[in-house]
Amino acid sequence: MFDFASFDTPVATALVDRNGLWMLAGFLLLGWVMARMTVQRRRRQIRQRGEEREIQRRLDKTSSTALPLSDAPVEVQRWQVAMFDLQRELKGELDSRIAVTQSLMRQLDQRIAVLQEMNKER
Repeated sequence: MFDFASFDTPVATALVDRNGLWMLAGFLLLGWVMARMTVQRRRRQIRQRGEEREIQRRLDKTSSTALPLSDAPVEVQRWQVAMFDLQRELKGELDSRIAVTQSLMRQLDQRIAVLQEMNKER
């Protein structure tokens, strides 16, 4: 191992000093953090350019699809499916209530007819 104290240069004496080592470690850590930030920024820019190209490709697309919202994001398509399911469920409930109401109306008409017959016989 090297003995930095044997060197008479200012760098060697600074490295031997504990404060100098902490400063060197700080500069190395700062450099590492800045390098990571630069790499992350470049990755984000590349991802953003890809998304912009995809959006532009969709906007430039002139042919229309037969299905509505077929080129929409997955979340929108899931929402659309959920809305169709809700529509189907509510329509079924309404149809059953209409059928019950019609049945009750027929029973009511029959009872009215029976009462009218009874009033005529009196």
